[in-house]
Amino acid sequence: MESLLVNLKKQLTCSICLDTYTEPKTLSCLHTFCCECLEKHARVSQKQGKFRCPECQAVIDLPEGNRFDRLPNSFFHKSLLSLLAVRQSGKASSITCYHCSATNPQMYYCFDCGRFMCPDCFNAHEVLKKSFQGHKVTPLQDFKVEDYEALLKRQPFCSQEFHEREITRFFCSQCQVCICPICIVTDHQNHKVVLLDKAAHEEKDNIISGAKLIKKMESELQEVIRQFEETISKLESNMATAKRGVKQTAEQMIANIREREREALESLEATRVSRLHKINLAKQEVESLVKQMNQAAQFAENLVQRTSSSDIMQNKETLKTKFEELLRVEVPKHQQTTFIKFTAASQKDLRLGFIEGTEKIAKAAKSTLEGLDQTFQAGVDAQFTLCPKTHGEEISNQADLKGRVELLIKPVEDVTDVIVEEKEDGNLRLKFTPKVSGAYSIEVKINGDKLPTCPMTMQVKERELVVVRELKLKLFSGDTLKGLYGIAVNTEGQIVVTDNNGHCVYVFDKDGNCLRKIGGRGSSTGQFQFPAGILFLNDNEVLIADNINDRIQRLNINTGTVVKSFGKKGRKKKGEFGWPIDVTVDDEERIVVTEHRNGRIQVMSEEGESIFTFGDKGSEKLLGPTCCTLYKNVFLVSDTSNHCIKAFDQLGTFLYKFGKQGNQDGQFNRPRGLLVDSSDNLLVCDFGNNRVQQFSSDGRFTGKSITRLSQPMAITKAPDGRILVTSYDEKKFPGLSSSSVSSRFNLLHPHHLAIHVSSRRKTTCCIETFNKFDFFHRLRIYSWKTLRPCAAFCNHLLDRIDKNRMRHNNHSSCTYCKPNRTLFL
Repeated sequence: MESLLVNLKKQLTCSICLDTYTEPKTLSCLHTFCCECLEKHARVSQKQGKFRCPECQAVIDLPEGNRFDRLPNSFFHKSLLSLLAVRQSGKASSITCYHCSATNPQMYYCFDCGRFMCPDCFNAHEVLKKSFQGHKVTPLQDFKVEDYEALLKRQPFCSQEFHEREITRFFCSQCQVCICPICIVTDHQNHKVVLLDKAAHEEKDNIISGAKLIKKMESELQEVIRQFEETISKLESNMATAKRGVKQTAEQMIANIREREREALESLEATRVSRLHKINLAKQEVESLVKQMNQAAQFAENLVQRTSSSDIMQNKETLKTKFEELLRVEVPKHQQTTFIKFTAASQKDLRLGFIEGTEKIAKAAKSTLEGLDQTFQAGVDAQFTLCPKTHGEEISNQADLKGRVELLIKPVEDVTDVIVEEKEDGNLRLKFTPKVSGAYSIEVKINGDKLPTCPMTMQVKERELVVVRELKLKLFSGDTLKGLYGIAVNTEGQIVVTDNNGHCVYVFDKDGNCLRKIGGRGSSTGQFQFPAGILFLNDNEVLIADNINDRIQRLNINTGTVVKSFGKKGRKKKGEFGWPIDVTVDDEERIVVTEHRNGRIQVMSEEGESIFTFGDKGSEKLLGPTCCTLYKNVFLVSDTSNHCIKAFDQLGTFLYKFGKQGNQDGQFNRPRGLLVDSSDNLLVCDFGNNRVQQFSSDGRFTGKSITRLSQPMAITKAPDGRILVTSYDEKKFPGLSSSSVSSRFNLLHPHHLAIHVSSRRKTTCCIETFNKFDFFHRLRIYSWKTLRPCAAFCNHLLDRIDKNRMRHNNHSSCTYCKPNRTLFL
């Protein structure tokens, strides 16, 4: 009620005259106007007996006989006018006394009589207390909110003649009118009559229910209006884009025409210069002849007229010869042309382009899918084409068609990167990446309708990594790789590798040409003892796991200098290492070190300060881990001696593991390097099985290399999408591809390429044993206890160390030596 009182003047303002209502009338659309204003508006705007509402533009029939005074009164607005008069009573009252018709600023209102009274009539009302006992009379200036509400809800007086003093308190259901007590006796005898308040109370629910339905429909219409506004906005945007395209095309054509103009003018100028040169040469030749003839004639004339007879006789032969020579000259013909003409090309086909104003809606029933007959592989982008056609089988030009296409693939959990892209030819490219092999259900919808061929089943095969080419590493003269281990590539394509047995680091360009050799055997800064894992921090600096020196060195590959070194031998204190064999960096730029001897992963700050370790406690302890990589906040670790891959969360809590010892798909024999490729596939160097295997992020086997990769050690990816793999004991450098269908296609797809980099090991025993034994042998340490942390030893090496103290248990065939050798763990 308070809000109504605040905006009372606004609600009583006619939108035509912008003044307070006088005799407010309500149209069929429920908008209210002054009777006189409405009549004037209709007289000016009416057509064929109809006019439009000034507010909502609804079409309204003219009242019968053009009698606008017969239009329904707006009782609500009349009541509001009474409220307004009461609110303004203190200023200049427009309220008249019901009894004496007098006006007075100090008026009273009797809520029981429903009458306004002046002070005199109020005194008379008070004198007759017995007749008006219990009546509530209030001065207008003392009105409260509840008084205004009571005034607004007061019942009107009867409109029937002689009933004007009676308040309408009843409702005739048969006649559907409000009546007073006298009406019941006179005009509505035997009619069904109910109390007006009761009838209104029962009708309120119907009105509220109808209002709710109207509100709901209003919301729907508001959404339609929003869509219209969005359409207008899109139309303006598309129109601006089209205009911009026209302007750009015109400017380009103008630029092209100006270029053609320049070329034509230059051609004309070249023709002019060439022709003038020829004409001038011919002219000079004729002028020379003229001068010669003129000189001969002048000479002859002077000889005859001004010299002696002896001179004449002495020069006669010379002159005769010259005359004969000049007379033999053929007079040059003037054959030079002046013709040059420009003929304009036809302007008939000079068009900027085409403007399409009719949208060709795509129909699912006429649209087709192409490219489903190819072979799809797990972990590799699957692409096929949707050809959207209209009802008349034309290519659709529907706006925002990409947003109208749905690509639904099941099982949903085995699919990533579902993308719909527009192609230049008007078709759409549909893409997704299947995580694992198996059957997939594909359903394509356009504008909510399925294609006739959907749903369809598509078979996805296991991924096959195929060798496609070799990378030849060209070393400096006299250098040989003694044990290729870690590998990394920067954004410029430069390759760095660690030579484990050569105790150094090599830097190559992208073509395999050696740029620099850094380090040598030793424990001083910049020297290495069996360097293993390597990682680019930036394009100029690398982190190197300096294995036997139990430290991480940060090296600048351009200068060969060590920027920083941290770590020392140990286990109990923070920052101590036990044979750091691999190093990587997580998404938070923390350094993650894999400790082979300590059987754990140590997470460190960028400055080399230890944060926490994991993997060396609990039932799933690591045994000889060799690599750790991060995928979506999960640490994936090669648990080499346990022949499996283990997953830990970012706090180092064990999550799950997959794989076991064996040579079947999904099984491992001492897994080494790990890599998550651009399609979120996990690639694992299966060292002992001479292959690379592929897994989904949750550990399901999805593919493998079909070419033998001898002892793959480390794996990384280059900026161009190639995958580089190091191998310990092969001279070949084969490349890998990820498909088995067409090698030519795979070579053109950079994300499917890989390079297998390897070197020749010249030992006859397992390389780990050789490395460790060679190191300890040079230090003259022969104790079995000292050598015990080593992961694997060959029988003949143990014989060389301490044959009498050798313990023959847990033996199996050594994968690095001859089959008859025995491996002890």
